[in-house]
Amino acid sequence: MMHRFLSRRTLSFIYLAFLAVASIARAHVVPNMTVEAEFDSKGAYTLRINVDPRIFLASDPTSLPPVPASWYLGQTPDQVAATHEKAQQYLTSALGVLFNEQKAPLPVCKIQAMDGSDNTPLKADTQEVHLLATASGQLPAKSTIFQIDFAKDANTSLILLHSMAGKTELRPQVVFPGETSRPFQLQQVVAAVAPADAPVSNTSNIYLIIVSSVACIVVIVGWLLLSHHRHHHRAHRKPGAGKM
Repeated sequence: MMHRFLSRRTLSFIYLAFLAVASIARAHVVPNMTVEAEFDSKGAYTLRINVDPRIFLASDPTSLPPVPASWYLGQTPDQVAATHEKAQQYLTSALGVLFNEQKAPLPVCKIQAMDGSDNTPLKADTQEVHLLATASGQLPAKSTIFQIDFAKDANTSLILLHSMAGKTELRPQVVFPGETSRPFQLQQVVAAVAPADAPVSNTSNIYLIIVSSVACIVVIVGWLLLSHHRHHHRAHRKPGAGKM
């Protein structure tokens, strides 16, 4: 499951952008969660949740330094199972899934450790270990709207991304404790998904955004230059030049 989570260039692009903004705004990294909600055309969904263990090890996650690999790798099988159970308990209490505004419990997650700096498999020299929790299920009949309900006592923030059949919605959102994410229209997304013989390229989506952004900048700069030229021309026009 991890390779599917890691191979999404668009998800990595957006996630790194959020981390860059966070690093500028804060002197140290504050733990948060990233949730990728993926839906397919057959009615199945998968939630991939990037969990910093500090959020379930302490009521104030910022009071702990990043957790190194040695903390996880040094555990016995029973201790690993207990760690995974703590993570599951936290996620169950903090995250609820809503379909057509009807709340459902979070499915039981499959949990594995990974390197928190680049989302690759855990290594002995990993400086910050995270857990990847994967929950899967089937959409209730006639579901058209999906949301995440984030508990008031959650001690972190949440970055949420949606995707449908490999097509990622480039509108990530930040959800704070006590909030419900904006509605994700499943019905509209299903209609917009390309046929199976015409796969969507996430790289092409990124290029399209870059090209569109550059085009907008060129238009704005051109408009400003034109306005400046007109103003300069009026300012230096001789008095009475326009009179017969």
